[in-house]
Amino acid sequence: MTDAIRKILEIAVHAPSGENTQPWRFAAKGNQIYQYNIPERDNSLYNFDQKGSLTAHGTVIENIVIASPKFGYKASVTLFPDRNNQNLIAMLTLYPTTEQEDPLYSYILKRNTNRKPYKPISLTKEQLDYLANLSKIVSNGEIRFVSDPQKMQIIAEAGSINERVMFNNRLLHGFFFSHLNWTQEEEETKRTGFYIKTLELPPPAQIGMKLFKYWPVMKSLNFLGLSKLIAMGNAKTYASSSAMGAVIMQNENLGDFVNAGRILQRIWLEATKMGLSMQPITGVLFFAQKLKAGGADGFANYQVSLIQGAYKKIKEAYGINEKKVIVVFRMGYGGDPSAHSLKLPPTIIEE
Repeated sequence: MTDAIRKILEIAVHAPSGENTQPWRFAAKGNQIYQYNIPERDNSLYNFDQKGSLTAHGTVIENIVIASPKFGYKASVTLFPDRNNQNLIAMLTLYPTTEQEDPLYSYILKRNTNRKPYKPISLTKEQLDYLANLSKIVSNGEIRFVSDPQKMQIIAEAGSINERVMFNNRLLHGFFFSHLNWTQEEEETKRTGFYIKTLELPPPAQIGMKLFKYWPVMKSLNFLGLSKLIAMGNAKTYASSSAMGAVIMQNENLGDFVNAGRILQRIWLEATKMGLSMQPITGVLFFAQKLKAGGADGFANYQVSLIQGAYKKIKEAYGINEKKVIVVFRMGYGGDPSAHSLKLPPTIIEE
């Protein structure tokens, strides 16, 4: 493996993933990179059939495509090259070319999730049209934006059902708090999970979180409506955006989720270049994937109804009938986040 390939992968893993689980490893053979999924990194209710992780893999693939020219390569992507091994997500073949830095390369390390409220500044039609056009990097992809305040409020409230369900569901509650890092030292040591400062919580809420991590406490407070209050607060933050976007695919096969991740990362980097902040709002969408496949286990009946209703409202807000919503995100002017999640170095095997 060349130093250039190692450097490409060291850059590429600065990509988003659910709860920052980073479910990837790599094998390098000659001029080919094999990208594998690590399914045990995320076996939560969010990740039915590993579709959340597949979306994350798409963001890494797009980073590789963008980073490669800096080191004298052009990357060609083949998804699922081995039908007998679905954990082999992609084979990327690197062809030598003239060294040339992609305009988005320097933004890979600058991209971050910003959970702050955004300023009430509208995006121009030119900005939205430009970003929507980025879906052309893959086939069968589409990006739609909503900027009408009433529709954004509907999407925000539907997205916040994630928090209402999560804090009322013991499995999801445990998964979330097991991935929460409480100190900078813990974040630097683990380099996976959420650093609490990235959640942008006000000081009282940070204190409350230390109590909420105990399920008996959380369960008791939910009788007083705490999970609803948390969801209402998050909906208010989500709605404070310039626009809300959706990555839409024609179908929901495994490759569609990978390609949706590629589109998401391309938008995110372009938005970063434009001085915009972004935050994915995907929990409800991935819950819906599990329910559509008949996997209601792990959810109470009322949670199933909340999730199905939220997914329906999201589709209606974007005017979608047959096509599939894979990712929803909010976008706007949020300034600098309070903290950044750290990443593990790539695990690379030479073959």
